[in-house]
Amino acid sequence: MLILLFSPAELCGFQHSKTTRYSKRFFSYGTLTVNTRIGDVTIDGWDDPRLTVVARTIVHARSKKRADAYYHLVQVRIEGDDHNIHLYTVYPPRRLWRPFRDETRLSVNFHIRMPYDANLRLKCVDGDVTVRGLTQSIKLDDNYGDVEVDVPSAYGVRLLDARSWLGYVQSDLQGTPQNGVGFSKRISFTNIYGKQVIVIRVRMGGIFIYGEDNW
Repeated sequence: MLILLFSPAELCGFQHSKTTRYSKRFFSYGTLTVNTRIGDVTIDGWDDPRLTVVARTIVHARSKKRADAYYHLVQVRIEGDDHNIHLYTVYPPRRLWRPFRDETRLSVNFHIRMPYDANLRLKCVDGDVTVRGLTQSIKLDDNYGDVEVDVPSAYGVRLLDARSWLGYVQSDLQGTPQNGVGFSKRISFTNIYGKQVIVIRVRMGGIFIYGEDNW
């Protein structure tokens, strides 16, 4: 009997990456819409009327030559104007007989900087999402992954509604549940004096909400 032993790197393939950068004018109170399939997303608010995106495409392959043959299969696209911008990834069409062929080899991690007083709409299929320093409307939808949101001012939040179908919710904001694990966990509160709306939906994963100041 012949027994073959493989290391994790040999089983999964080695990791190769390529980084691309994008920059686009983007004004306060505009809306950024992000749609990604596989990969982590980090978003930071800043005091600059500009959107910058660093996209790191990761390929699992046994050699750089093989990896180079896969990069073109996923594309990063940015469309829109100064007030409405759409950032999304495009993967090859799925086939009925092999719907996820090559898809697991490819992921795109994003580091995004956008005006702190612009709105964010994000949908992610599989990946962790981190949002820091945004003061306007935030709506996040993540199927599989953890979501972490830094609230610049708890006093400025009008509505917070964060729900995880299966996972955990944690918050250090006063007046919200501190911990919860299991099915259909939720953090929710309202403040008539605030302006910011934060809505988070996670199918399987965790949610952590924290803030600089508390009630």
